[in-house]
Amino acid sequence: MAGPPDQAGYGGLPGGYGSKTEHLRFSQKEIEEVKKMDYRKAVALAKEGKEEGFHFLYEATYRSKYYLALQYMKNGEAAKDVLQDAYIKAFSKLDQLKEPDAFPGWLGRIVANTAKNKLARNEPLLFSDVGTDEDAEGFEYRIEDETIENQPELSYTKQEVRDLVHELIGSLSEEQRMCILLFYIEGASIKEIAATLDCSENTVKSRLNYGRKNLKAKAEQLQKKGYRLYGVAPLPLLLFLLRTQEAGLSESGAFAEAGREVAKEIFRHSAAPKSMASSGIRHTAEGGAKTAAKTAAKSGFLHTAAGKAVAVIACACIAGGVIYGASTMAPQPAETEIAVQETEEAAPERTPEATPEPTARELSEAEYPELLAGQLTKEELEFVLAYGPDEIPEGGFTSSDYTDLINSLCQGSDSENGAIKNYGTNEQWESQYSIGDINRLFSMFTGYRLAEGNEPSEMFRISGDTLVFFPATLSYTAAADITKTEYTDSELDIYYTHVHNSYENGESTSFKKAVLMPNEDGVYQIVRIEEAGQPTGTPAAEATPEAGGAAIGELYAGALDESESGSDYYFVYDMNGDGIQELIVGTEFAETAFIYSDIRVYTCEKQAAGYVLKPISGEVTTLGLCIAEDGNGLFTQDISRGTGAIDIYRITIQDGALVRGDSEQEYTLGDAGYQEFGNANPTVEWLELSDRSALAVIG
Repeated sequence: MAGPPDQAGYGGLPGGYGSKTEHLRFSQKEIEEVKKMDYRKAVALAKEGKEEGFHFLYEATYRSKYYLALQYMKNGEAAKDVLQDAYIKAFSKLDQLKEPDAFPGWLGRIVANTAKNKLARNEPLLFSDVGTDEDAEGFEYRIEDETIENQPELSYTKQEVRDLVHELIGSLSEEQRMCILLFYIEGASIKEIAATLDCSENTVKSRLNYGRKNLKAKAEQLQKKGYRLYGVAPLPLLLFLLRTQEAGLSESGAFAEAGREVAKEIFRHSAAPKSMASSGIRHTAEGGAKTAAKTAAKSGFLHTAAGKAVAVIACACIAGGVIYGASTMAPQPAETEIAVQETEEAAPERTPEATPEPTARELSEAEYPELLAGQLTKEELEFVLAYGPDEIPEGGFTSSDYTDLINSLCQGSDSENGAIKNYGTNEQWESQYSIGDINRLFSMFTGYRLAEGNEPSEMFRISGDTLVFFPATLSYTAAADITKTEYTDSELDIYYTHVHNSYENGESTSFKKAVLMPNEDGVYQIVRIEEAGQPTGTPAAEATPEAGGAAIGELYAGALDESESGSDYYFVYDMNGDGIQELIVGTEFAETAFIYSDIRVYTCEKQAAGYVLKPISGEVTTLGLCIAEDGNGLFTQDISRGTGAIDIYRITIQDGALVRGDSEQEYTLGDAGYQEFGNANPTVEWLELSDRSALAVIG
């Protein structure tokens, strides 16, 4: 599709990559020339090896092509890989482009073909030519009321746009999604799509037909769930939402970092071609490439990421027709830079400048809703950190996890700041909460969304935009206080203090870091939660005594002093073999014929000035606690009163948390094996809180 470049974040000047401050060092005359440039002129300049041409083509298209690559791949890193490969192919094959004004559409088909090949490698059955003439019969080239101008005025928030795009685009298969985006967004013909995806034209028509049917079915489901679709036909609505989201992300600068990364990778993988093939543009480009290199060396342009990419691509055009990639190129950016500079005889010697590391900065409160998924404020993020997940599991959250998270967030909201709207109770005394508010908080750490038919368990019922259930009362309150932020374009680190106040076991404090990364929509989402050291300058850290055994004992004594329960006992033992004995505090309670203990654990962390008390997160209910003979943690047991069957479980510290593992050994009450286990793994000797003798001898 021919047309003017996307101006968002570009300003008509070269070198922005979404930033108004990263303009290249061109003369005013050159800047004016760039402002007047179009695709025809840019392609002609690029074929001559002029960096202005390559730069214009990249700047004018990378945002829209990256957005489409995101829709194809559904993964930011994979989308950047696709974009990188597509530009390298396109720039090395410019002599094959017959109509320069068609560059965006031509590039779009290269992006689609590259994405198709990557997806097909992951799933070989995708993109097979399985269409039939029957499948294609119902396809219409134009759809009724296709233009959004014929529809009622649409008004959606950013979050609603994201949710609707996620729902609608997710209803399409990989093949259907690619055909619909190529046909309706890129403007490719049926014939062009068939050639791009290496399938028959009837197959393309079939996929377009089935894609539209799937969109219609999904739209009907969404309307039943309470989504506002304004009576708009599903396909025009999706096109409107895609364009709206792309424009919003482009204006916000969300694509800028991807643009810089892709430019750097194009340079890295195109630095030193091992072979050169002749092409129709080799001789005409040779002089232009040398001139471009000289200009780049003089202006300092070579030391920008864009400059490096463009200088190398200019040289790449001389090779014409060679497909550059990691398998055929040697990554030698420094040598290439020096070689280009040597073509300028009068250029003074200069030391190549190292690419500066991204500078982390503090986040202002106003930036939270602009950068965070769900447009959360700082206060709302602190609420999620307080009552949300303690960690982000590598394998994803389970249905049970989501059940617990919904309960804790809803109950925490009732007792705290009302982050989730509570509609009160119904006639059956069930509590009613806003699904939209829950999903907005969920967007901070997961892609899962509550919806009719997508409830995590039977305890939940959805009525319109309301979640109905009987919540379980929390036995604790929690709070998170953000103490520091470190923000770059690629990562946002949130340091915070987490206070957990259990009604039974009192208050514990831990220091954590949440690591946030941009998701496929370009907004930041929590990908990891880690234990962090106590911030320097806090009263607890400043009061830390000098290093030594007595210091640990004093810190543990202070922890015991805070215990108010008359049923608390303690012992000390090195649970993880790190040379520092842990303080294990247990609260006894009777259930049926047995005496159980809820245990919580403290350790100490060595720092330059001494030790700092560090609570271990999590609590475990135990019965018959034993010291593990192999020195790895503790053993507890479950006993069946009916059969006398005994299961032995190990309790360890893993990644700063108390963990009870699966059953390791099985016995029957009174048998010889159980007696041997008892002899080998001695029972813990609990001490009264008033008896501090164990603390005095900690080494």
